[in-house]
Amino acid sequence: MGSIGKEELLKIERMQMASALEEKILVLVRLRPLSDKEIVANEVTDWECINDTTILYRNTLREGSTFPSAYTFDRVFRGDNATREVYEEGAKEVALSVVSGINSSIFAYGQTSSGKTYTMMGITEYTVADIFDYIHRHEERAFVLKFSAIEIYNESIRDLLSMDSSPLRLLDDPEKGTVVEKAIEETLKDWDHLKELLSVCEAQRRIGETTSNEKSSRSHQILRLTIESSAREFLGRENSTTLSATVNFVDLAGSERASQALATGARLKEGCHINRSLLTLGTVIRKLSNRRQGHINYRDSKLTRLLQPALGGNARTAIICTLSPARSHVEQTRNTLLFACCAKEVTTKAQVNVVMSDKALVKHLQKEVARLESELRSPVPASSTCDFTSLLRQKDLQIQKMEKEIRELNKQRDLAQSRVEDLLRVIGNYQKSRKENGISHRHDMQAGNSWEDESSVSKSSGMGESHYLNGGAGKFGAARYVRDSGSNDEEPYCLYDTTNRHGLSNGTSPPMSIGKKLVRHNSSQSLEDAAEEVDDYCKEVQCIEKEETRNGSNFGYHSVSNGENEGTLALMAFRDGATAGAGISTPVNRDREGGPRAK
Repeated sequence: MGSIGKEELLKIERMQMASALEEKILVLVRLRPLSDKEIVANEVTDWECINDTTILYRNTLREGSTFPSAYTFDRVFRGDNATREVYEEGAKEVALSVVSGINSSIFAYGQTSSGKTYTMMGITEYTVADIFDYIHRHEERAFVLKFSAIEIYNESIRDLLSMDSSPLRLLDDPEKGTVVEKAIEETLKDWDHLKELLSVCEAQRRIGETTSNEKSSRSHQILRLTIESSAREFLGRENSTTLSATVNFVDLAGSERASQALATGARLKEGCHINRSLLTLGTVIRKLSNRRQGHINYRDSKLTRLLQPALGGNARTAIICTLSPARSHVEQTRNTLLFACCAKEVTTKAQVNVVMSDKALVKHLQKEVARLESELRSPVPASSTCDFTSLLRQKDLQIQKMEKEIRELNKQRDLAQSRVEDLLRVIGNYQKSRKENGISHRHDMQAGNSWEDESSVSKSSGMGESHYLNGGAGKFGAARYVRDSGSNDEEPYCLYDTTNRHGLSNGTSPPMSIGKKLVRHNSSQSLEDAAEEVDDYCKEVQCIEKEETRNGSNFGYHSVSNGENEGTLALMAFRDGATAGAGISTPVNRDREGGPRAK
């Protein structure tokens, strides 16, 4: 799997792109059988694995429970399943990704006395055995295995391969990430050597006795195995490359309740630190499962800070949740299942880790720079030029076609606007002419009606004196119709001479004449007198009409209505563009006045 030259490097890069895909954390659940203490205490089993992926809560009659009764995961193992089955059907694929240059991590999470340490010991042994078997089957590659072990006890990091119990510091390396300062890293010789180191770690780890378990782990243990591999034929050469990956075996301390564990003193302090770190781990898992963009508190605990790449970074991860079926541990078991439900929604993005020597990296970068410079300096190939020319030609044709369409659309828009303007002009002229014709027709109709009402009066009346017409066009033009505001609406109109207003001394109504101001009669004046005066004016009008007819004049009749059932007859003379008006007013509703109709 080593590489040499440009082609091999490109091949490895394609492998990295193919492997750098998002995948969810593999969640496995292992339900252990009842322990001897639980059998002696006559504990009842409330949890059952109904198939290979679902675990069921059997005590459905419990009151006040709002949690689901069935939980589904990637794989569920019963109490009679051996650790070998858990490894083969669950964790093996993830653990052996390390030989392909991909980081991996295996977790064991659960309450105290649920079987975490027992499970992780078996998983670690089976994984290392398969790794050595893989090394023996691939002799064309040279492998280097490095082993380190640490524990986190009361938020202090301690090296399990060292007899010195002084705490170690965490450092941030720009290439490796978070590392433990001065941690011992042993190079493995063979499988027996690893067994010896594992026994040392087991002896160094903090273990205490509690009411739940005789040998309860009081710290988080992290075993780290780093594998580096390269092709034997390229060893020592400048262009050699190396695949480097790490697998973590994490045995977490069990969560516990102080009321059940009856812990006091040092055990109570240990339990507080354990629960605090597990709470931080659960918070990180919950935030990662929601996939929200924001701050994730990895640094709130040293455990999450060390496992940051495994939780949400460049690694494949499997979590084995161990459960106790006893009814006395229902709450802890349910909390573990809720943690597992959040963990199965977390995604990671693992990729192949290729490590190049400094000389190989410099040579590769120089070749890449030379290739880019040659591409910039060399002319574009003919095929590419032809392609660009054809594309430009197609673009020009499309632009010409669009411009032609735009011109046609502009013409259609201008034509439509001109048609709209013509229609608006025609409609305006039509409305104006209709309005003028309507007013003229209405005036003609009113004039005809008024003339018919007055015809009976004019037939019986004589011709008036002609000296009333001596005023000429000026007097006719000065005539205006007014209405006395204080008079009754039923009173008839009369013509009032405004030019001789001050010459009246007896206080009576002035004589009615054409070209004068029209006012109402006083209530003291009788209807008969008004009728006689109207007859006199009708005679004068007839005389004017005869005289003007002989002179070739044209007369028009104009009627004005006051809107109160009283008709007004007006005679207008038009001569050579000059207008002279004379107004005659008479009541049209004689029945309402009560007077006799003139004949």
